[in-house]
Amino acid sequence: MTDPSNLAPSGPLLPDVSSRPPDIAVIQLRLPTFVRKNPHVWFAQVEAVFDLHRVTSETTRFRHLLCNLPPEVADEVADVIGAPLNDAPYQRLKQSILDRTTASESARLRHLLTHEELGDRRPSQLLNTMR
Repeated sequence: MTDPSNLAPSGPLLPDVSSRPPDIAVIQLRLPTFVRKNPHVWFAQVEAVFDLHRVTSETTRFRHLLCNLPPEVADEVADVIGAPLNDAPYQRLKQSILDRTTASESARLRHLLTHEELGDRRPSQLLNTMR
């Protein structure tokens, strides 16, 4: 008969992972192209991508957003980009982009009154444009 002690391995079967640093997953996100006409919708799409990929860190969101900004938008928020990171860098950058790329209420109203016509659109389509 075989002695069971001879079958036991001399060392551990699995490597000791307690001394190794944790593995970090690196992901490359493809964010949608920035839409100057409606940045609120663009941010909704960006945040959906973040949610799908479980990106929850403010700093990680900030860095992904920064890497995907068009140069002209990055120029508009250069002061925010160059500032030290705070507790909510993504939210600060997002709010700055919205503040600086969204037309004011008076500018939007002036555009509606001078440029919008029903044309061949349905009234509901014009209403959606006006909103």
